[in-house]
Amino acid sequence: MKFNLVELREAYARGENITEKLRGENEFNSLDAIEVAYDLQAGSYTKKCLEDFEGFDNYTSELASILKKYILPFDSICDCGTGEMTTLSGISRYLSCDISIKAFDISLSRILLGKKFVDRMMRVEHALGLIPFCASIDNIPLPDNSVDVVFTSHALEPNRGRELQLLKELFRISKRVVVLFEPSYEQCTGEARLRMDRLGYVRDLPKHIKDLGFELKEFFPINNISNSLNPTYCHVIQLRNDVRYTIDDTVFVCSISGEILVRMNGYYWSERGGYAYPEIEGIPVLNPKSVVLLCNK
Repeated sequence: MKFNLVELREAYARGENITEKLRGENEFNSLDAIEVAYDLQAGSYTKKCLEDFEGFDNYTSELASILKKYILPFDSICDCGTGEMTTLSGISRYLSCDISIKAFDISLSRILLGKKFVDRMMRVEHALGLIPFCASIDNIPLPDNSVDVVFTSHALEPNRGRELQLLKELFRISKRVVVLFEPSYEQCTGEARLRMDRLGYVRDLPKHIKDLGFELKEFFPINNISNSLNPTYCHVIQLRNDVRYTIDDTVFVCSISGEILVRMNGYYWSERGGYAYPEIEGIPVLNPKSVVLLCNK
């Protein structure tokens, strides 16, 4: 889908909500609309974080205290829908340096700007080993059961109508635990629900989790939030209890063919799968819509 980005930039400058504008009469936000909205507002989360560092630190330290209960030595973790990697950077300050960290977002602009924030904020040990890439939560280019602890922070939020699809992907790539820091429509006030309805925010996450055959191990509100109309709730889903100590060796897979991708000169490619994905400023862009047909070379 193509958009007039000049018009949308002007609308964003006027303070209009881009996902709401692009949704029009449709019931849900499209993935294309979400990508455009996030790409246009890239930089806003970094600015907000720097303007209210105390609030940022309170939020991320609280999230880190929860995640630390589930992260074991030498674990791999993945921040899905990481945005500008602000929350991830804050959380990482409280985590041990023996873990490996992956992070991805649907917006390439947010990842690229996030790299600058990481250089300023993230612990050096984590920053050097960080593996960022561009992808969508509905089609994560990682193998099954390849990440020990998977988490989100308001990344599922604008995806009402796709809850089951996105949860399936998060559960697919996780070895042990999925932790969701997301709004809870059911626990909110009437005013907050009206806002979530207007913006197309997710709902019924506990029900969808149960429908997929899993149970919430923990479910409770986060204390340090910035918007009372968009409260954060922690959802912990324990997928497996077995502990497998392994050293992470990140492998990307083609989201179309499922074949393993090999890094070439400026792109990722699977000879068997026949598709190539670009690498921009060191960031693998692994969305299916970015793919190039390359059967032989």
